[in-house]
This record gives sequence, structure tokens and C-alpha cells, in this order.
Amino acid sequence: MLDYRAWIISGVILLTAAGAYVVWITRPRAVYSARSLTGPRRPANPPPPVTKSLHVEGCKEDFIVSPGELVEPTVVPGASLDQFRTAYGPETKQESPGLRLWKQEEFWLADGDFGTQNLSDFVQISMNTGHIVETLDGVELGLDSFGTIFRKMQDRKVEIHERIMRSEDKWTYIVTMFSACGRKFRSEYTRTIPSDPLVDRQIAPVVGNGATSGQTGQSGQSGILRSDVFMNKVVYDYSIKPSGGSNSSNEGSPSEHD
Repeated sequence: MLDYRAWIISGVILLTAAGAYVVWITRPRAVYSARSLTGPRRPANPPPPVTKSLHVEGCKEDFIVSPGELVEPTVVPGASLDQFRTAYGPETKQESPGLRLWKQEEFWLADGDFGTQNLSDFVQISMNTGHIVETLDGVELGLDSFGTIFRKMQDRKVEIHERIMRSEDKWTYIVTMFSACGRKFRSEYTRTIPSDPLVDRQIAPVVGNGATSGQTGQSGQSGILRSDVFMNKVVYDYSIKPSGGSNSSNEGSPSEHD
């Protein structure tokens, strides 16, 4: 016969085990969530982004743009005055014979019309502060820097040229390419900065024998103007002109950058 102490020990063990079981089954559970395999799923072929077609009379093909995207200009050099008035309303003022200006909220537009098929004709956009407009080339005026333009055109395999022009106490940088409108037009992006001793040395460093870039020293060696100072400058001015078969301007002197 078991000793009564053995009965007591056995009872304690059973009560302890029962208490542990109760604690275990009443413990807090972690909560897990999972995606329902029967819930709604994405369509196999989601609808494409909504776009629209922009027709610019005189361009080789239409442009695909997103709703709300402002792409300019919608007229090209040689367009009739009626076309400009349809697109931009009555002209704001006429500066001189052949030169008309339209003031828009985002920019000023100038139409230089000096005769049929005149290579001096142009349509120019000058941005107002705080606005962004995309050109037919895909350059965002008021946002893109010249360095960005070079990267964009390199990705698209578009040949691009650069020149620098000195005028009194200013330097003007000119970047040109055939327009996305077609090879009969040339796009020009420009930026003018004031001249000062530091900028002058950056653009036209001394190359020896007293000559500066763009000049020829006594040795006969000519340097070239440097455009690195313009690479981080935002572009605000754009022109589209008849190309005459060339994607380069004849203004100023050739330049290059790293």
C-alpha cells in the first residue's frame, strides 16, 4: 500500500500539470494576415496610360502627349498669322515689321516672319518664372539643365552641337540639333550669363603665349571655348528655325565640355 505522502506528491504533480495546460491553451495568439487567393486580382492586361495625339502643322508626324502636358510650340516658322491667332489668340504686340509677340501665362512666344522660306524666320519661347513647358524635342524648359539636354539626346542618338557667343559683357551658350518636328527645322536652346573675370577664365582659359581659347597664339595653336560652366544652368529660352539642311548654328564659336 502506497504511503500517504506518495499520494500527496502525485496529487501535486497532477495539479501542476493541469495548471500548465490551462495556461498554455489560454495564451495570447499571434495574429497573421494573408492575401486571399480568391480575392480580386489585377487584370492580366492593364489598360495603357491615357494619351492623346498632338498635331503640329508642318511637322513630319504627330506627337504623343499625356493629358495636361503642355507641349509647345503648336505652330512652326512659316505658319500663317491666322494659325498663330487660332493657337494663341490675338497678338499682344508687334515689335517691328515681321515680329509679333504673344503673352501666355507660362511663356512669351515670338514669331519672326520675314518672308516666304526665309532662313531668318523663327518661333521663340521664353519662359515665365515658375512654369514648365515641354518642347517638341522632349526638353522641359524651366526644369532641364543643359547637362540634362545632352543626356537626353545621347540616349536618343540625336546629334547635338554647341557654340558660345561673346556680346559686350555677356556670354551666350547655344545648343542646336535637328528638331523632332523634322529635319527641315533646327532647334536652338540658349542661355546668357554675365561676363566676369572668373567666368571669362572658365569659358576662355589661357592656352599659352597670351592667347585664350578661341584665339591663336604665337605658336599658331588655337584653343576652344569651354562650356562646362553652363552644364548646370536651367534652360528657359528655345527657338525653332528653318534648318537650311544644317543642325548647327553659325553664330559664335565652337565649344565643348567634359
